[in-house]
Amino acid sequence: MPVVSTDEDDDALFTLRRERRMTRVHAVLWALVLASTVADVLLTLSGLAAGYREGNVVVAALVSEFGVAGLWLVKFAAMLWLVGGWALLSDRDAAVFLALFAAVTVGVAGYNAVLLFG
Repeated sequence: MPVVSTDEDDDALFTLRRERRMTRVHAVLWALVLASTVADVLLTLSGLAAGYREGNVVVAALVSEFGVAGLWLVKFAAMLWLVGGWALLSDRDAAVFLALFAAVTVGVAGYNAVLLFG
């Protein structure tokens, strides 16, 4: 029997679900996360090619060790973490989780754009 949330479960921090409902808010936030992540990757690659150093010490260490694959590894791990959080959290908490991730990613992509083009 699948585990399905009820209206009462929306107040729980973690809700086990077999299916995740994609609300309109979640869809908009996912689009923002994906667009800003693509922008971040492209701007980071452009910055590295132009001779800039990576500002995130974890990403810098992985790029130093594995090259561009290190950047992709970090982005892949972040997306796994994001999908896991989105799947497990209540609708409200998942929206907050996505919004915080989107805000950070938009900020980083914006910073990279200003650094490269501003």
